[in-house]
Amino acid sequence: MALFQKEFFISLKSLTYWLVVLLIGFFLFSQLGTDLTSIKEPQPHEDDYGVSATTDKKSIQKQTIGNLFYQHGIGEYNTYPFGFLKVVTSSNHDQKEIGKIIERATGKSLEELSEIFEKEMDELQIYAHQNFDYFPIAKDYSYQLFQKDMRKVSEIIGKSSDFEEANYKSSAIKPLSYEEAHEKFEMILKKDHVSGAYARLVCDYLGIILALVPVFLAATVVLRDKRAESQLVIYTKAVSSIKLQTMRFLSTVVLIFIPVLLFSIMPALQANLIAQKFNQSGDIWLFYQYILGWTLPTIIAVVGISFLITTLFGGIASVVAQIAIWFISVSAGSLNIVGKVGFNLIPRFNHVGSTVIFEGIVEELVINRILWASIGILCFLISVFVYDYKRNGGKIFGKGN
Repeated sequence: MALFQKEFFISLKSLTYWLVVLLIGFFLFSQLGTDLTSIKEPQPHEDDYGVSATTDKKSIQKQTIGNLFYQHGIGEYNTYPFGFLKVVTSSNHDQKEIGKIIERATGKSLEELSEIFEKEMDELQIYAHQNFDYFPIAKDYSYQLFQKDMRKVSEIIGKSSDFEEANYKSSAIKPLSYEEAHEKFEMILKKDHVSGAYARLVCDYLGIILALVPVFLAATVVLRDKRAESQLVIYTKAVSSIKLQTMRFLSTVVLIFIPVLLFSIMPALQANLIAQKFNQSGDIWLFYQYILGWTLPTIIAVVGISFLITTLFGGIASVVAQIAIWFISVSAGSLNIVGKVGFNLIPRFNHVGSTVIFEGIVEELVINRILWASIGILCFLISVFVYDYKRNGGKIFGKGN
């Protein structure tokens, strides 16, 4: 315990740590603001109750072909390499090929489709998929042929376009009825106790920043002896490598997790107040169950990986490697930010509510969190062997002389 306290307070006094704390706080509150947007109870006869995902094949066809017609009309196609927008301008030949696909899919000429499109322009919100539900689809245009055509369109435009199967399926939506909207609202109140719905949003934002900034403190901790030019002092102390590094690892994880807990107090209390507005009892303990189970594995993973890479190759290599991991993770989840898990270090759930979607991914999320925590611990244990090897001239787990 004495060694833990020593390592804890050394890091606590470092400038690097407080910069990390500021980055976490600034990012979280720049995304959330100082006041959470309150949920709204749907009322009968409203014009818009929002939208939800749909798996209806006819709707997927209409929205995707309508979107394709829109992009074909301006001659520019959206692609998302590494999660960032890149507009692709097609050649005249490619435009003709895509035009033929659109005409086959709709059974109408491009001129006829332009007339239909113009009639809807007054109500059309630019580039909103749900507004293409009016788009015609030929009766003999099967879903199998549609899939084949979209594969061809993707080959013409390039990778990561709106017309890859995973992308057009995930973007297909339908307008909610009053009954459906009210059911979703009731699930937020009854199943999520409001707190759970907001906790997922907070964890989404925290996951983005925590997948990166702990590397700076971890690298500083690992390199502490070298920077202080005290290798000989440390190497001659009768403290085992595993004990020394374990205390450093634990103190680093705890120090990163403390501001996460503190910065989440405000949204936790705000969620509780929102629940009271609807005569419900918020659940702060449920809120912090999300914070603990969602964010702590990310911290453990990043700190563990950073310990290993810093011990092997140095601090700069560790930072570069973690930036690469962060970039890949953010990019992988950028096209689906509600319910995207997989193997991603940053599980995405950027929405208040969507309880049904969350219930469908909760098992996958638990596996993901356990896996990344295990990766972090494994990397840390390997780093202990490497550290001990360097410390003892090839001896494993021996004490310094």
